[in-house]
Amino acid sequence: MITPRKDLNDENNLREFVNEVRQLAPDATGLPVIYLESGNAIVQAFRQALISALAAIVLVLLLTQRSIKDTLLILLPLLMTAILTGASTVIMDNPFNFANIIVIPLLFGLGVDAGIYIVNRLRNPDQEDSVLNTSTARGVVFGEMTTLCSLVSMAFTPHLGLASMGQLLAIGLILMIICTLIILPAFAYQKASA
Repeated sequence: MITPRKDLNDENNLREFVNEVRQLAPDATGLPVIYLESGNAIVQAFRQALISALAAIVLVLLLTQRSIKDTLLILLPLLMTAILTGASTVIMDNPFNFANIIVIPLLFGLGVDAGIYIVNRLRNPDQEDSVLNTSTARGVVFGEMTTLCSLVSMAFTPHLGLASMGQLLAIGLILMIICTLIILPAFAYQKASA
């Protein structure tokens, strides 16, 4: 029986403790080993989900849009949202954990349609000067807000993992709306005028 000197709730302490135990007994098991290995499995599953989601989205966009430029325009708000959501975890002191790490691939799947609608509207302009003055922009806002309202309820559950996932999804979906309606048209108009 080995007891730790440091708090194992800190991931670095947990990793250090398990490594020290494995130097003495390579086949050792117990809760710290299980926690560390299950965490490693979850992180690996996250990487796989992120890569799979991004690859599938890119493939479908290339097949449906038939334009690399339009595909990149649609991906831009998704990537910006991922970066800003990651930054918000630092600002809010709500770091990614094993429960909420799946938020980024979820945001990709939930937000890609908004970019498609905006790019399709930009491809077929009418009399409006700005895409923000169109029914497409309103439809994107209402659609994303409906999704936001259905998922934000998780932020109010007593389960800390689900609550942090709900908080990050709410932040991510708000950022998705902003990135889709501001950054995507700005880049599209910049490309058109160049």
